[in-house]
Amino acid sequence: MCKLLALKANDTGSNPETLIYEIYQAVDQLKGKLEDDRLLLINQWVDSYKKIPVQRFRQIKQEFNMEYIETTITEHIRNQAFREGEVKGEAKGEAKGEAKGTLKGQLLLCQQLYQQGLLSEDKYKSMAESLNQQLRALQRSKPGND
Repeated sequence: MCKLLALKANDTGSNPETLIYEIYQAVDQLKGKLEDDRLLLINQWVDSYKKIPVQRFRQIKQEFNMEYIETTITEHIRNQAFREGEVKGEAKGEAKGEAKGTLKGQLLLCQQLYQQGLLSEDKYKSMAESLNQQLRALQRSKPGND
């Protein structure tokens, strides 16, 4: 946590590349103890404050298998969102709830992929707008019309 704060502070005496390397090294040692949401948060924090060349950043992430973890976290988030949508839909007995949960899960997945740099801004905006339109249409529909 201290290294994350030091990276954000961007002190003149600190080396962002060394901090990032040490952060991912610590994460690698704690992978079995950290939950997926914390790994994702660490990755997003480092990505936001990295201030090093993209190529070197990718090399460090590859060295500590953080790209694989991102895929795992993305899958986890997507599956969790889908399950939440299904549970809510079944509990209410409405297909509409399940569809809304699925769309929200897809929207969340798009946001995560964009934040991780796997989707361009234009592609993200296009996908998010389409999903939001579908959500608005579901919200306007009356129960029983699904």
